[in-house]
This record gives sequence, structure tokens and C-alpha cells, in this order.
Amino acid sequence: MQAIDMEKVKKGDEHEFSLLFSLFYPKLMSLACRFVPEYIAEDLVQGVFVMYWENKHCLECCNTLSFFYKCTQNSCLNYLKHQAVINRHEEEVRLAEERITFQLSQSNANDLWDKVVESNIKEILERSVSKLPPKCRQAFELSFFGEKTYKEIAEIMHISSRTVEEHVQKAMKILRSDLKDILFYLCLCLFKSVL
Repeated sequence: MQAIDMEKVKKGDEHEFSLLFSLFYPKLMSLACRFVPEYIAEDLVQGVFVMYWENKHCLECCNTLSFFYKCTQNSCLNYLKHQAVINRHEEEVRLAEERITFQLSQSNANDLWDKVVESNIKEILERSVSKLPPKCRQAFELSFFGEKTYKEIAEIMHISSRTVEEHVQKAMKILRSDLKDILFYLCLCLFKSVL
């Protein structure tokens, strides 16, 4: 085996550098392939040689092979760290995209469902209210939909506040009985909106 003149390498002798490359390349590839796939190892090891060649005049090392080993090992570790960051970032992006997709699909489905349910409940409520006796219905609608006080309703209907209260209570009793099947669902909807 031919000895390599490192002083000539430092001065830019390409023949001596080629000998250095031929001697160290297989050893460095063997080391790098312990950490990374061969096609990555080739790039990393060649990168170490390029770095050495470009900085040869200012590098001071006692043991050249040890220096190359250390540089190759560091290149492999830096590559793996970088890949871990990329993979973690890709995983975070993938998870975020899945969450957004899920949220949008749920949001659209929930919005549509809520509109259907709201429309159906409103229709059912209107149907039940329309079945009330006329005075009960008028008092109930003024109280709940018109947000009037019993006193204001009494003035509008030309009856006493006490009679308004009785009409509203009667309307509530009839509606409770008529709407008992959907009251549980209404409670769930109200509970959901509070959350």
C-alpha cells in the first residue's frame, strides 16, 4: 500500500488526494452505511471529501483517518436529525390536515343536521301552537314570541293579568303533552349549545 503525503494534499496535489480518497472511501462508506442507506451514505461521504478538499489548507489534524471518521459520523447524525425534523413536521402537517378535514366534514354535517332539526322542530312547534284554543294561543304567542309581560298582554287582549297567566299555563300544559316526544331531544340540543 502506497503512503499518502498529506503535505502534498494540503498544497492541492490532486494525485495524492485521489490516493487518499481511494484509501479512505471504502472505510468511510462502511461507517456511514451503519447509520443511513447506501445511496445517502455515498452523498455524505463524498461531501466529507469535498469539505476536506475545500478547507485543506486551514485544517490541522493529527490523525487524518480519525478526522474523516468523525466528520462522516457527524454528517450521518446531522442527516438523521434533519430527517427526524422533516418526518416530525410531515407527521404534524398530516395530522393537522386530517383534523381540518374531519372538522370541516363534521362541521358541514352538523350544520346541515342542525338546520334540518331546527326547521323540523320549528314546524312541529308551530303545528302544536296552532292547535291551542284561540285565547291560549294568543297569550302564549305574545308571551313567548312577542316577549310581552303579562300586564302588556292583558292590555292587548283586554283581560286581567291573572287570566293571561292562566291562558299561558294552560297553553304550556297542552304543549308539554303534545311535544313530550321531542322535549328530550330539545334538552340535548340546548345542552350541546351550552358546551
